[in-house]
Amino acid sequence: MPLARLAERPAGTLRFGIATIDTNGRVADAALFRALGWTIDTRLHLQTCADLVVVVADEQGVFRLRPPGHVRIPATARHWCRLDLGARVLLAADPVNGLLVVHPPAVLEELVGGLLNDRFRDGAA
Repeated sequence: MPLARLAERPAGTLRFGIATIDTNGRVADAALFRALGWTIDTRLHLQTCADLVVVVADEQGVFRLRPPGHVRIPATARHWCRLDLGARVLLAADPVNGLLVVHPPAVLEELVGGLLNDRFRDGAA
């Protein structure tokens, strides 16, 4: 299922957190889940897109926000996105569009590495 077109969001509305994928494939960040309006047992739909895991609230979703407040990322999604148990990931919540994006270390390396190369190329700062 393709992602819906995202609504334009004002600058400064994204929320970020860092989480560790636990031994059961779960991530947790209570502040981000609150910002998204998710509560325990909120039904969730999870999909992968361009090496990212995207989670949205969906009444037909097969996953749920489980007590004490975590989202489990299934093994197949973790493998597709190169997410190892114990990995630290960037969580980006977009409350305007109601989605949570899990950024794997490889994606962060690509983004931050490119930014560093652009900013500090040839000694320019």
